[in-house]
Amino acid sequence: MFQQVKTVVSYVAGTSTLRQYDLGEQVASSGLWKIFAGTKKTTGQKVAVFMFEKKIIDNPLRKGYDKKETEKVYAVLKKEASQLSRLRHPSLLEVVEAVEESRTVITFATEPILASLSNLLGNYDNLSPIPNDIKNFDMDELEIQKGLLQVGKGLQFCHNDAKITHSNLVPEAIYVNTKGDWKIGGFGFSTFLNNPDSPVPYEYPDYDMRIPSYAQKNYDYMAPEYVLDENLDFANDMFALGCLIYTVHSHGRPPMESHNSIHTYRKNIENLSSINYDHLPYHLHEVMFNLITRYPSQRMTVAEFQTCKYFDNVLVSTVKFFESFPEKTADDKANFMKGLIRVLPQFPERVLVRKILPSLLQEIKDHSLLAYTLPNIFFIAQKLSPNDFCEKVLNPLKPIFSVSEPMQNMITCLDNIDLFQQKTSSYMFKEDVMPLIYHALEAKTPAIQDKVLKIIPIIADSLDISTVKVSLFPRIQSLFIHTTLLSIKVTTLVCLKSLVKFLDNFTITEKLIPLLKGIKTKEATVMVTTLSVFEEMGKNGEKDVIATEIIPQLWRLSVVPTLNLQQFQKFMDVIKKLSMKVEQEHSRQLQDIKTIEDSTKKFVEGGKGSDSEVPVDFEKLVGSSGGMVNGNTRNSMSNGTIEITPDPFDTPGNNPVAEFMTTIGSSNTNSTKSDRKMSSSSVQRDFFITNGGITPMSPKPRNSLNSTNSYAGSKAHSQTQSINSYSTTSTPSVDVIPSLPPPNSSKSGTISSTSTNTSISSSLFNSIATSRMPQQNFDHSNSTNMTRPSSNPTSLHNMYSSNTNTNTSFNTQFNSMSSLPNKNNNTLNFNNMNTPPSQPKFNTGSILQPINSNKSGLNSNKNNNNNPGTNQKISKGDLTMFDPYS
Repeated sequence: MFQQVKTVVSYVAGTSTLRQYDLGEQVASSGLWKIFAGTKKTTGQKVAVFMFEKKIIDNPLRKGYDKKETEKVYAVLKKEASQLSRLRHPSLLEVVEAVEESRTVITFATEPILASLSNLLGNYDNLSPIPNDIKNFDMDELEIQKGLLQVGKGLQFCHNDAKITHSNLVPEAIYVNTKGDWKIGGFGFSTFLNNPDSPVPYEYPDYDMRIPSYAQKNYDYMAPEYVLDENLDFANDMFALGCLIYTVHSHGRPPMESHNSIHTYRKNIENLSSINYDHLPYHLHEVMFNLITRYPSQRMTVAEFQTCKYFDNVLVSTVKFFESFPEKTADDKANFMKGLIRVLPQFPERVLVRKILPSLLQEIKDHSLLAYTLPNIFFIAQKLSPNDFCEKVLNPLKPIFSVSEPMQNMITCLDNIDLFQQKTSSYMFKEDVMPLIYHALEAKTPAIQDKVLKIIPIIADSLDISTVKVSLFPRIQSLFIHTTLLSIKVTTLVCLKSLVKFLDNFTITEKLIPLLKGIKTKEATVMVTTLSVFEEMGKNGEKDVIATEIIPQLWRLSVVPTLNLQQFQKFMDVIKKLSMKVEQEHSRQLQDIKTIEDSTKKFVEGGKGSDSEVPVDFEKLVGSSGGMVNGNTRNSMSNGTIEITPDPFDTPGNNPVAEFMTTIGSSNTNSTKSDRKMSSSSVQRDFFITNGGITPMSPKPRNSLNSTNSYAGSKAHSQTQSINSYSTTSTPSVDVIPSLPPPNSSKSGTISSTSTNTSISSSLFNSIATSRMPQQNFDHSNSTNMTRPSSNPTSLHNMYSSNTNTNTSFNTQFNSMSSLPNKNNNTLNFNNMNTPPSQPKFNTGSILQPINSNKSGLNSNKNNNNNPGTNQKISKGDLTMFDPYS
């Protein structure tokens, strides 16, 4: 339908009404008229656009039509609009744009309307689709009373002032506007009777089948003297009014149905006295007998109609008073508004919303009546939907939110703040209603200040944090500082207590606490209320703020001499509670720090956790079944033991570690490759290789390299001695260059020759290696402590050479290694040595090799290790780190 209208608009671009207004949906119909909602493009003014499409009667299939009949229809429609333009009265339909005709349509615009009375009575001709407001409309008796009274006033104006007779007062000629008022239209057959000297024009109402019925007079509403006696008079309209009243109470059925037949009409007139009015209200019975009569002299006048008992009730009288409200005195207006609140519950909701509420809103411009007008407005506003409330009530009320004189105006609005919350969204409440709160906080009247401070805790939960912090709190703060009334200060403190949960730590510490510190009065009520604010801050406050800001301030307030014992005890209870909170939170924080430090220390030292810790099955955690990785089983550790995997550099039948451990009397290592596990408890004490064997470290300093004794035949002391129990007072030994094992060797490093050299254990190797790298543990055990090498010259010599008789010295000193750290962070200086160390001999598999011509780092002659004459002298530039897996 909307698209169809747009098509019409584009086709009749020459019609100024359609050019100036945007058309919406069709809202009603009246005979041949289609009525659309319209909005003026320039001002946004709402109107109703009446449109007649000429194609309705220009259909070539309708035989017998000629230009004369067509022009007659056009003339009736144009006269209907032109007569309305000449007449101005509250009970007549107001024309906004005059009638215009184009090649396809006839249009004019009026005030917005809801529907025609015919639509509301169930006649939907020329209306599609049917709006829900019309389809579900059910008129209340008060609406009918009010509407008929307005029609009576309109007829009185026409008869007494305009001297015009309507001559076709049918349901299609009555319109209901958006306020619920009934307006008279349809003056297409009206006649002016303002010249008594001129003959009265008369036209016999002969029905023409070629013309639409809506373009002809309706026999069902015509007075008998006009049809039968050819008498045109004002009384004709009163007869039609009686028929209209009957039709309204009979759901659209008139008292006489003539079917456009003059013969049937005559018979109905003869039986007027037999019409039954029992279904009409009792007070209408007499009215009907005095309106639907055969002779005009028997009918009541329009003035008598308005004063009949049918309209004699308080609701109708209230509506009548509203219609004449501008003419009343100030005292009458004030008394009326005071008493209106008592009768409003008796009005139908539709009358309240469409008639009473708009009339009340028109009076809010009179500030002297606001105190009496606002309660009536808010009573009706409760019945509105949120959208209607915002559109019909909130927008008109916003200008009065800043009006504080008389103070009752603002207090009344504050009393209904809950209604604003219910009917508005959070955004709209923040933007449109909160200015009322701000103006009230800035008002100078204590009554308004007290009221708004009591309102804020109620609405606080519906506000966002930014609104409280940025807009609301500063105004409350200003009010608290400037007020001199004790009651306002106490109420402000109660209000601040409700807002504490919305304030951040910065606002509390930088604004709220200083505000409370600035309280100068020592009144007990103020002190106790301040205590409640501090207590609320302490519930969710940080311990630092509580300890440094809140508790000291509470102690200061608690010793005010105006407090009694009970009030002092309240202070003590709060102080104790907050102190306990600080103690618990700070203790918990320190415990957490200690736990983290302990965990970090254990992690750095590589130690195990507490005995109560449950071992984590890492393979199960990551979803592995313990399969093979690089050919080795992942489950290499269990029950605190270390599984020693085969050494890829070992040859069958050559197990130097087993031989060495057998030499020192170890019983914890098996030489079989099928079950090579070394218990972590089997590696115990630090030891040095001496002439007599392997002994615990001596605290006596050793700085020489004179001994050339061998390891052979020496035995170790008890294995229960700890590897890490060396003396911390011993002087640092000379750092040596060990022959390191491959990274994946099952036995943690050996120093051996192919023939006569003695192998050393992995722990001994580590005690040598850690002198250069104190933080790295080369032993594949769970021990996290480092070992250090012996300063015994014999052991050093045996580590550097497989031939104990070789006394060849270094030709080049290792200046770059002249200062090497040990575990005690002492420095080893080669310059202080009495005897330079022997030239080192490197075994197969060592990662420190002299560089030969092929740059491989490995000696191509495998027998050179056993031939002292073939040993090469090396310098620090000849050393390179060799990775056997590279």
